[in-house]
Amino acid sequence: MSREENSSVTIDGTTGQPDPTPPRIKLSSIEDVRREMATIYREARAGRVDIGDAGRLAYILAGIGKMIEIGELEKRLEKLETLQLTERKI
Repeated sequence: MSREENSSVTIDGTTGQPDPTPPRIKLSSIEDVRREMATIYREARAGRVDIGDAGRLAYILAGIGKMIEIGELEKRLEKLETLQLTERKI
């Protein structure tokens, strides 16, 4: 197995067997994060995900959402500052 192939393999701590690589989840927008949080909530309510694990995942997703929000605000602020500087030069 090449190094690249080996880097995507995780080992189950209980069985010692390779776990399949989890699917990539798109988390590039607040809507993506909201959708993933709703999925985790529904899976926890249905008993497919442990409530403690769901809470930890929701906490991480909230952090990701906050970083997206801050990034968007930063971009908007930069645009406003650039616009303000441009208007001062006119």
